[in-house]
Amino acid sequence: MNKKPFLTVIAALTCICAAGCAAPKKNSVEQGEKTVFPVSMTEDTVSYSMGDVMPFYDGGVMNIYHLQNSRGTLSLFYHPISRITTSDFVNYTDCGVAINYEEDSKSIDAALGTGSFIKDKEGNFHCFYTGHNDNGQDEGLKFNEAVRHAVSYDNQQTWVKDEEFILFGYENDFRDPYVYYDADEDLYNMLVTTRDFGAGVIKRYTADSLNATAEQWRDNGIFFRNDAGNYNMECPSYIEYNGYYYLAYSEQGENRVTHYRYKTEKNGGWKRFERDSIDASGFYAGRLEKAEDKLYAFAWCANLTGGSTGEFDWGGNLVAHEIKQLSNGELCAVMVSNVKQTFSKQVSYSFIDGEKIESASFGKTFSAKGAERLATNITRISFKFSVDDFGGNFGITFGLDGKYNNRLGASAVAFDAKNSRLVCYNGISSIVRYGKPLASVPFAYTAGKEYGVDIIIEGEILTVYLDDTVCLTARFPDMRRKNFAFYSNGNQVNFKDIAFYE
Repeated sequence: MNKKPFLTVIAALTCICAAGCAAPKKNSVEQGEKTVFPVSMTEDTVSYSMGDVMPFYDGGVMNIYHLQNSRGTLSLFYHPISRITTSDFVNYTDCGVAINYEEDSKSIDAALGTGSFIKDKEGNFHCFYTGHNDNGQDEGLKFNEAVRHAVSYDNQQTWVKDEEFILFGYENDFRDPYVYYDADEDLYNMLVTTRDFGAGVIKRYTADSLNATAEQWRDNGIFFRNDAGNYNMECPSYIEYNGYYYLAYSEQGENRVTHYRYKTEKNGGWKRFERDSIDASGFYAGRLEKAEDKLYAFAWCANLTGGSTGEFDWGGNLVAHEIKQLSNGELCAVMVSNVKQTFSKQVSYSFIDGEKIESASFGKTFSAKGAERLATNITRISFKFSVDDFGGNFGITFGLDGKYNNRLGASAVAFDAKNSRLVCYNGISSIVRYGKPLASVPFAYTAGKEYGVDIIIEGEILTVYLDDTVCLTARFPDMRRKNFAFYSNGNQVNFKDIAFYE
């Protein structure tokens, strides 16, 4: 497939709605094909959602390899590895499918799983990925999963599979290889998600060359054993950054978040911070990747099982965070610098009484101040708040069906001072029945302290960045072209310096 500028279905629908539903706001900014939360490739009006992300930075370009949520002629064949690229995180190029599944019921590549990409000393590119066949053992394969290898000799334009390379583990769970070079030992390391006596582990294999055969990759035992449960630790990544060593992985368990552990010495023991996750359950299968002197985290925000409500499913849109490292090594997700700079033209929004939205204050009883409809453009909202007590929650509610005060919409971002968390809901029925949280992340509030918030919204997806410390990504299908409101439910809170940017 020829490379082409990337246009998400979200952006396409935005243009259609702006042309056919209503005239754009008088102060709206022309955004062209810019996007913050791209899907996988598009063909005419058909889009393919994005699954597990395999970021690979090379020569000023961030290559976003990923599992494409598409299938072949049978349900047995699925998830080719596709690629989009960017150099600024707002303009993406669709490079199409890089490595495809094989429509052969006996092939270990009947379906593909997560892998990683690396460049060798000669300038060639290597991909180590998961081959998967739902019926593999029935078809005579040793196991249903194995690590596979492909090489590109033409700067990632085409990929050639090493058909002889099939690295099996000791059971069917053996996947998500992450390969990196250790300069101190002059060895290549491969981390693999697997199981050991009923527990989730990440194993390590080593080889002298990326061109080593499967048999030449040496089993070096367990790199990390799950220290918080027995779930699988999916999509590992390992990064050395400013004197710290980080291992990130995603919990295939109840919490469904991307965790990380760290070391202060390469051969020391793994440690964890009290808050050990990057984002919440709307940011899954996260991988860390360096680009020059910056560190980023990439994952996907899933579609919902129930359309506008329900829980997170599989496959959705790319989410990227810039990572800030604190002096003690703790990692905090913040908005990507160029996203913030790009969407910096201030636009005006008003409350339903006509007052320009710049501040809002609430007492301890429930109150909501309704605002006009949210535009279809990519929108950044920033504000500061201070809270005086811990009796409830406050924030922004979306999906109001009209110009109403003192109501909640279908969804909400809640700064939950009472329960020390940042949380979102997508099934609100009343001010007392919020429903089950869609996602949440712990955060302890201090009375009287002023906090800064930045929110980026595109289409159905938003990410909330709180105090440059925690963030939360969610999918609210009913935000656009509907009213929203600032609210408080049981807290005395003051919002100020509220600003909107496109």
